[in-house]
Amino acid sequence: MSTVERTPALHVRRRRAARAANEPPGRVPDELLGAVSVVVPCYNTSTVIAPVLRALVEETEGAIDEVLVIDNASTDGTPEVVRALIAESPLMAKRIRMLENPTNLGYGGSIKRGFRHLEVIAPYIAVMHSDAQCEAAGTILDMVEMFGRDPEPDVVLASRFVAGADTSDYNFVRSWANRFFNGFTRIVCGVSMSDAGTGIMLARTEAVQRMPLERLTSGYQFHPQLNLLFHSDPDLTIAEVPMEWRDAETSVRFSLVRYGLVLTRMLLRFGWRRRILRRDAADAVVLPFSGAGA
Repeated sequence: MSTVERTPALHVRRRRAARAANEPPGRVPDELLGAVSVVVPCYNTSTVIAPVLRALVEETEGAIDEVLVIDNASTDGTPEVVRALIAESPLMAKRIRMLENPTNLGYGGSIKRGFRHLEVIAPYIAVMHSDAQCEAAGTILDMVEMFGRDPEPDVVLASRFVAGADTSDYNFVRSWANRFFNGFTRIVCGVSMSDAGTGIMLARTEAVQRMPLERLTSGYQFHPQLNLLFHSDPDLTIAEVPMEWRDAETSVRFSLVRYGLVLTRMLLRFGWRRRILRRDAADAVVLPFSGAGA
């Protein structure tokens, strides 16, 4: 089982306060300066994606080398918004790149496409959502700072449910459902995580390359599967940082009931194969589903 470190909430609050006051915060570790590439999957987020991308480029203290936008066949003009932002300045053109899926590959499919493009060139890979559910730059910097700790982590996950996180503007039903699946994952799969479904992460590329991405779903359950594998790898050190999480400002077709049913099936099958049949984690992951959506 992986080692898990958690950042004290007071430390995170002080760092955020320093950034808000324009005071010099803790330095980005030298090894991460210009070394982080961020995958930003998007689907019909034309009204909110520009501020997210601008923050990633302008407010991350030199940590980010590239922001790779994966547009999942949006129909609301999202690619045009991204292209306009790229044309806005030489800095945006240098830092932002967009890949457009010819068809909707699913949320997980977009992440996997981004990973495949970056894992051969980027020392560190992050994932950030395009729908402004968290403070993009601040959350990236909180995760980046963890790599200056001893021992250094291999993977940093941003958690909605660890001490210091704020979900006061997050839908109560979805918050409750996520907490339920945190407990369900622990009981069924034997893996304890404060936020089993988080999709906001930063990892050494080597850690991502250890994962059997081809076996993971292309649907919304991609991150619960990936997080299971991260935490099941005894050679990885996992760190967590608290984050603020709120409801998305855009509406995407998403059935919470269907998501829950598919995730339940996935976790039960993982637990059966891993704990009863004694398969290794990669073999315990199964592909009974696919899914569209960003």
